[in-house]
Amino acid sequence: MTSVLARLLPSLAWLLNLVVAAGIARAAGVPKPEQIAPDVYAVIGATGQAAPANRGVVGNAGILVGTEGVILIDTGTSARQARQLLDDLRRITSKPVVLAINTHQNPAFLFGNGMLRNAGVPIIAHQETDALIAARCMRCLKLLNDTLGAEEMRDTEVVRPTLTVSQSTTITAGGRTIDLLYYGPTSAPGSIAVYDRRSRTLFGGGLVSLDRIPDARDADLGQWRAALSSLTALGAELIVPGEGPVSVPSRLAELDAYLALLGPAVAAAYDRRVSLGEAAAAAPVPAYRHWVQYDNMHAKNVEQLYLRLERNALDAP
Repeated sequence: MTSVLARLLPSLAWLLNLVVAAGIARAAGVPKPEQIAPDVYAVIGATGQAAPANRGVVGNAGILVGTEGVILIDTGTSARQARQLLDDLRRITSKPVVLAINTHQNPAFLFGNGMLRNAGVPIIAHQETDALIAARCMRCLKLLNDTLGAEEMRDTEVVRPTLTVSQSTTITAGGRTIDLLYYGPTSAPGSIAVYDRRSRTLFGGGLVSLDRIPDARDADLGQWRAALSSLTALGAELIVPGEGPVSVPSRLAELDAYLALLGPAVAAAYDRRVSLGEAAAAAPVPAYRHWVQYDNMHAKNVEQLYLRLERNALDAP
C-alpha cells in the first residue's frame, strides 16, 4: 500500500495544482495551459455552451513537450484561440509544434487548424473524422460566427487534416511516443483517444466527458461503453477528458453508467409510445441532473436516440 501511495502522490499533487490554477484561469475568462505532469499541459475549457462570454472555448486541449518538439492535441474553436495557444506555448518552450491531432469532429476542437497549417504543422485525424469535417464544418463555422460574432471568429476557416489514419497506431513525434487509440464508431465515427506513454496521461477527446453530459448524437452506445472499458484497462494515471476536469481513470465508470442508463430509458419511453416532444421528460436519468448541460444535452440525446428507434422500426421488414 505504501508503494502505491508513493507512486500516486506526484500525480495527485499535479492534479491539485491544476484544479487551483484552472479555477483562476476560468475566473479571468481565458484558459491557459496548466502543467499536469512533467512536460504535459492541459487547457481546460469553460463549462456550458459556446457563448461570447467564454469566447466559445468549451473544449479541452493538450500539450506534450518532447525532446525535439511539441505535440498539440486538438486546436480549439477559432483562429484566435489557436493563436493565443501558440503564444502561450512560447512561454513554456522554444521547441516547435511538430504535430497537431484532431481527436474528433466537434467545432470546439478543430477550428484552430488553419493557424497550424499556416505554420507548416501536419494535422492528423481518423479518416472518418476527416469525412465529417468535410460534410459538416462549413455549417458549424456559420453557426459559430452567428453565436460568437465575426470579430471573435476572424481568420477562422474550415481546414481538414493533412494526414489520416484508419485504425489505432503508434506515432513518435518531437521525441515523444504516443498511441492513437481507435475503437470503431463509439462517441462518433472517427473518435480517437491519445495516450502518452511517458507520463501515462490519457487525452480522451470525444470519448470522455466528465461532469458534463456528453453528446450522443452520432454514438454507438455499445461500442462506446466497450471503448471506455478498454481505456480503463490502459493503466493511465491521469485523464484529460474532451470536456470536463482533469481526473483519475476510475471516473470513467461515471460516464459509462450514464450511457448504460440512457439507452434503456429511451427504449422504455419509446415502448410507451410517448410523443417525441414528451420523450426527454419520459426518459430522465436523475442521477446525472448535477452534470452540466443536463437539461439541454440530455434532452437532445433522448430525442436523437428516439428518432433512431423510429427509423429502425420503419426500416424493418
